[in-house]
Amino acid sequence: ATQEQYDRMSAHDLFVKFGLSKRLVEDFIKPTLLVGLFKPPEELSALVVMELLYYYALAHQDSFDVRWIKNGTVADSLVLPLAEKLQSVYGLHVMGGCRVGEISVGESED
Repeated sequence: ATQEQYDRMSAHDLFVKFGLSKRLVEDFIKPTLLVGLFKPPEELSALVVMELLYYYALAHQDSFDVRWIKNGTVADSLVLPLAEKLQSVYGLHVMGGCRVGEISVGESED
């Protein structure tokens, strides 16, 4: 009976019911569902989503080597230091918010 209730409920409704933050849903859960089940939370039953999250988060914890950043963001904790090193050590030009169109290896014509 409990499984049937969650199967009739959308994953989105489940997240609202349990007070998940919009940021958690948008930045982590929704992308995980799009990759794992190819659909957004609005189109998935709560039961299916709970099974998927159980599979990833609990049943197979040892299969994943995931670390959470304690302070700051991915951008300022990982990307910025990498960009600074690439610029200072290798003289590369790093542009934020841009799509990589080409990578040229060899002598610069600048």
